[in-house]
Amino acid sequence: MTAGERSAAGGERAAGDGERPAADGVLAGLAGILARVTGRADLSVIAPETALFGDGVGLDSLTGTMLLVEVQHQFGVDVAAEDLNLDSLATLASLAAFISERLPS
Repeated sequence: MTAGERSAAGGERAAGDGERPAADGVLAGLAGILARVTGRADLSVIAPETALFGDGVGLDSLTGTMLLVEVQHQFGVDVAAEDLNLDSLATLASLAAFISERLPS
């Protein structure tokens, strides 16, 4: 399947991107996951630099775990296994960058 066929089939691929989903697609996917796991539709349009824990989104350990499960399901990246300190969970942008760097081919 070519990149164009994947795009037409609903995959978010960018031409000349080494067959990796576009960073914007990862951000949009994460925002959708956040909205689903928290039940807060407003999170589907948050700024990339929004903190995921604390005063930002306000995730707790349960919703953080749910987020990681959904990330692994949607993107095939096991954040908890690859980032033991979970520094990648600081912001939506840091999580998107972490995922983008590790996406399976």
